[in-house]
Amino acid sequence: MELSFTEIEIAWLAGLIEGEGSFGLDARSAKRYKVSTAPPSPYLRIAMTDQDIIERVSKLVKKTYFSPKRRTVTEKQVYIVHVGDRATLSRVLPQLFPHFGKRRQQAVQKCLDALDDWEVWYAAGNRGEMAKQGVLSKKPMASKSFDMMPPDVLKDIL
Repeated sequence: MELSFTEIEIAWLAGLIEGEGSFGLDARSAKRYKVSTAPPSPYLRIAMTDQDIIERVSKLVKKTYFSPKRRTVTEKQVYIVHVGDRATLSRVLPQLFPHFGKRRQQAVQKCLDALDDWEVWYAAGNRGEMAKQGVLSKKPMASKSFDMMPPDVLKDIL
């Protein structure tokens, strides 16, 4: 999957993320494996009540969006795009970086550093070693509940 953005699309996405998005590091594998040496996984998340905007983001980054069952205090539906795969983040984050202020650049830099750390960790064969130690729990880490279903699937079920 090749992602290609115009400068206007990147600038628009950066502006949206400044207001509605967040970056972070997910270290859940540390809870799943007996011996976890995996670096945390970076992610980008945008949540808002404007479905048309979330659909546009979803198409730009080639990710589906989802809609939790819970609503805001004013009973509005929230829509979320979550980007957690390294390939997409490696392509998008460097392009977004120059459009952010210092605080966001620091958050993005932590994500970029985590991507680099993972590449080194993976190249050293540590993923296989960690897997040999065994999994603490076979249950999925993410809920497979209705909260994580894309809205178009959810409407057909409910």
